[in-house]
Parts: sequence; structure tokens; C-alpha cells
Amino acid sequence: MTQWLPLLGSLVVAAAVLVGVIANNRTHREGIAAADERGRQALDTAQRNVELSNMVGDQRDHEAWRREAVLAAVASILETSASVRADLTSCGEWDLVTVDEIDGVGAQIHKVIWDRPSGMLTRLRVVAHRRISNKCEDLLRTLTAAQHITMQRLKLHIDVEATVEELEDMAELWQKAMRHAAEQERALVEITRLELGIDVATKGPATAPIPAPVAAQPEPIPAPVEPPVEPPVEPVAEPVAEIVDEEPEVSDEPGEQQPAPGEQQPAPDAADTVEQRRTETVQV
Repeated sequence: MTQWLPLLGSLVVAAAVLVGVIANNRTHREGIAAADERGRQALDTAQRNVELSNMVGDQRDHEAWRREAVLAAVASILETSASVRADLTSCGEWDLVTVDEIDGVGAQIHKVIWDRPSGMLTRLRVVAHRRISNKCEDLLRTLTAAQHITMQRLKLHIDVEATVEELEDMAELWQKAMRHAAEQERALVEITRLELGIDVATKGPATAPIPAPVAAQPEPIPAPVEPPVEPPVEPVAEPVAEIVDEEPEVSDEPGEQQPAPGEQQPAPDAADTVEQRRTETVQV
């Protein structure tokens, strides 16, 4: 029995070592699995960020392409409109004497209005908001109406039976059509700016003018002020008061007293004056 004790002890130690190795391997496997999970999550996050960045870049490129397409189409239609309006404005310079010539010119202008702009209008219906395509179509229809009115006006000019009132009415109608076409162009420009997010300031704050620099002028040196010369004061001789020993005159009538020199005699009363005059009249 004693002989088996070292073997049994070795078996116990071997079993303990085996259990420790197994536990250690399990811990390492869990750590490796956790690290793999973190790596996979980081890889997925990076992949999502890359896809999101690519998607944002694609959207930005697509939006830039769409804006360029809208701007090019609207600019082409506006250019055609300006050219047609210039041709219709100079219709008085055309040397057209027959109805066939007028119809031929009208057909050419109609082709210019609807040939290339028709393709641009289709593109706008796809890549832009419908209000832009609607405004473009309204502009082209307005130009077509102005073209027909211009042709009718030219035909009326070569008509010998046309009256002055008819010519004036047709001229007024033609002016209205041209003004309407110009208004449609401005409306299309405003809608396009709103679609593309272009903010153009029509009225800015008034900037105060910067005053020009003024050279500093030297301060004037005050002239020395001379003290005023006072004229010499001449001594004034004081009058010597003379003592006059005069006796005051005594009035013959009792009760009357002469006023002293320097005193004012009081003015007689009105009742006394009337009484004195009555006495003098009785004495006479």
C-alpha cells in the first residue's frame, strides 16, 4: 500500500495540472472569442461608415449633377426666349410684302421656340420640380402667342383696307404680349433660384460713405493783446457854494407864505381856482 502512495500523489498532481490547463485554455478561448467579436464589430462599423460616406458622396454628386442639369435647361430656354423676343421686337425692320413670306417667317420662329426647348422641357420634367417645367411651358406658350400676334400685325400692315383703329388695337395687343413674355421670364428666374437655393440680395443695407481724411491744420497762435490805454482823467473843479444872505420876501396878504427856495409850490386846487375867478368877477 505504501508503494502506491507516490503514484497516487503523482496522479493527483497530474489531475490538478490538467484541470488548470483546461481552465486556462478555456479562459484564453473566451478572450480570443471576445477579441474576435470586438474586431468583427469594429470591422462592421468601419464598413458601415465607409458605405455611409460613399452614399453621402454619391448623393452630393447626384445633387450637383441635378442642379447643373436644371440650370443648363433653364438657361437654354431663357436664351431662346430672349432671342425670340429680340426678333419679334425688330419686326418693323423686316422687308415682308406678301402673306406667304410672313407665314414662312412665322413658321421659322415657331420652330425655334419649340425645337430645342422641347427637349429641355422634357429633361426638366424628370430632374426638377414640376413648377419649373410648368413655368417653362407657360413661357413657351406665351412666346408662341406673341409670335402669332406679330404675324397678324405684319399682315395687317400690308392690308390696304386696315383702319387706324385696327392698327392701334393690334399694336397694343402686341405690346401686352411682349410684356407678358418678359414677366414669364422673370417668374421662371425666381422659381429656378428658389429650386437651387440661390439667395440673391436685391436690396442691401446702405453703406455709409467713408469721409476723406482731412489734413490736420496747425492751431492759430493768438496775437498778443495790448492792454487798452485809458485816457487821462482831468480833475473837475468843484463849484464853490456861495452863501447868499437874502431875506425871504414877505407877502402882503396874511395867510400866504412864500415857498422857500428849492421847494416846489403845490398846484392850486380846481375848486379854489373857480372860487377865485367868481370873486374877481363880482369885484369888477
